[in-house]
Amino acid sequence: MFIRLVEASVHGDDATRLEYIYSELIIPALEEIEGCIFAGLLKNLEQPKKYMSLTIWVSEQSASAYVESGQFDNNVDQVRPLLEDSAEWKIQLSRDNTIKYSPVSNSPVVKSYPVEEDEHPITEEVSTGRSYLRIISYKVKEGAQKEFADIYTSEILSELKKIEGCKYAFLVDNSDNEGEMLSISIWDTLEHVNLYEEKGTADGFLARVKHTLGDLYQWKMALDQRSSSKTITSQDIGIDKYTLITGKKFRQ
Repeated sequence: MFIRLVEASVHGDDATRLEYIYSELIIPALEEIEGCIFAGLLKNLEQPKKYMSLTIWVSEQSASAYVESGQFDNNVDQVRPLLEDSAEWKIQLSRDNTIKYSPVSNSPVVKSYPVEEDEHPITEEVSTGRSYLRIISYKVKEGAQKEFADIYTSEILSELKKIEGCKYAFLVDNSDNEGEMLSISIWDTLEHVNLYEEKGTADGFLARVKHTLGDLYQWKMALDQRSSSKTITSQDIGIDKYTLITGKKFRQ
């Protein structure tokens, strides 16, 4: 399985137009693409102008064929007038599994990741109702990626999936990109997400892997222990929450 995340920000007045185009034009177009098994538009809960397109593919080859055919560019062209000018970087996973960067203007940010199969396919979960996604980006220090992944997959994921409201969770190894690891979980409601955080469960999971995180995080954590003011913020580990605006599972 292979997923592509395409991030973009829209002008404030164009959000409704973007949602319409995605639902009425882009999803039907993707349904005709061989190998695409799900497409959905997600909206960032804390940054309302920020959207993300999530597509799930049977293989990296099918996703690459979609890009190389020019159909991805055609879909982007339909919404490009709605996008804010950006100095973001375009991130594309190449055929040899290396990350390549190139600066773009007024274009979405593309991230592509291989995902291991599970007994409960992600397509069955993310396409049910109005799902909520919680995406965490960890910066793991050099040499600690395997230890982080071992702890996360053997201890944290199994417990996370048992928490009420959590429908699916998986870890994406993007360690070639400055040691980044992504934890993605799918939830029934925003209330379940908030309860998971407010009860301290999320912090408990973080405590198990904090020794593997980068030097900046370790330094800020040390400051926290010496001061009554909190220096570590959610942005230090990149926590984003999205709601599924529209989505559809395709038959392949």
